[in-house]
Amino acid sequence: MLKLTGIVIGVVMSLVIVELATVRHAPVRPGRMISECDGALAEVVIQYVSDADAVLPVYREFLRQLPTDVTVHVMCPAQADYEELCTAIGETRCVLRSVLVGHEMTSWSRDRWIATASDDPNDPIMLAAPRSEAGASSWPARAGDEKLAFDLANSTNGAVVARRSDLFFDGGDLLADRDNVFVVAHALRKNLQRTVESRDELIAMLNRMTGKRVILLDESPEHHAGMFMMAAGERTMVVGDPSLAHEIWPRVMTELPGGPDFSDATQRRFDAVASQCRREGYRVVRIPTVPSTDGKTYLTYVNVITDHRTASAHIVYLPVYRGAEPLNEAAAQVWRDLGYEVRPIDCTSTYRFFGNLHCLVNVLRRT
Repeated sequence: MLKLTGIVIGVVMSLVIVELATVRHAPVRPGRMISECDGALAEVVIQYVSDADAVLPVYREFLRQLPTDVTVHVMCPAQADYEELCTAIGETRCVLRSVLVGHEMTSWSRDRWIATASDDPNDPIMLAAPRSEAGASSWPARAGDEKLAFDLANSTNGAVVARRSDLFFDGGDLLADRDNVFVVAHALRKNLQRTVESRDELIAMLNRMTGKRVILLDESPEHHAGMFMMAAGERTMVVGDPSLAHEIWPRVMTELPGGPDFSDATQRRFDAVASQCRREGYRVVRIPTVPSTDGKTYLTYVNVITDHRTASAHIVYLPVYRGAEPLNEAAAQVWRDLGYEVRPIDCTSTYRFFGNLHCLVNVLRRT
């Protein structure tokens, strides 16, 4: 009898486990990658680790300007890191919510995942994390970054779900507007003969992952998309232009490692992006941009966060740099001419680490 009772209990428990597993892994309705330029900011995600001093000035200026209806999920290894950030930032109007992950990580949020949302606001946000993080096998913080999409999902009581993609990518390799997703050229090299057999297969997989038409750039600078292009809405793409910055550079006091790269080869890559956007039916607006000869350090004015609060109230949080005031003003005027209220964010402390505002902030939800 005891043996029979044990069998019955075991069967019941197995059914319970199966049911729980079914609920946990229930299908999520397909969504579309969240646009860079459609809707008001509702939730964003940042990351902070203790003593990451370079990011604090950027967070301070950005978070203090966010309105009251924006929630900021702050991912940190431990409570002490979160308290350190809050002390450095001071009072904000936006809502800060700590997500304590209990493991090592970095302070760069944009590359960790992309977010997709269905048309039903009650459906969960789906995060697609890359197949792996570069350097994770030897860099504990990068190994921790691999877990962050799932850490975030586990902290939201079902409002966010996460899955691992079969593809190698950084979140910054993809840039979406309402209808399309632009993907940097080197995304093909990351995956060809590793996860896909052809360009067409990669585009098809990215289409399924993002829920939007995919435009794989034929040629582009060797960096994340948000360093050289940004969607501004209404089929408008703002694309960096070193030649515009070259004219202003003699009046700039900011230094770049190895100096600026105004070579014909580099200019051609930026121009190739602009030409392909035009062929896809976009209005292209050029903006001064200064890449360095190391190929990674940029004074860029498209690494922005936009917030379309209403149909007529558009805000752009714009990176600026001390000593580059003539460039800052020329770039700000480009965004003003597009109808944006410009809110400058001093990124002098981060540009030498190969990233700026857009690299540090991942948008989770827009309304």
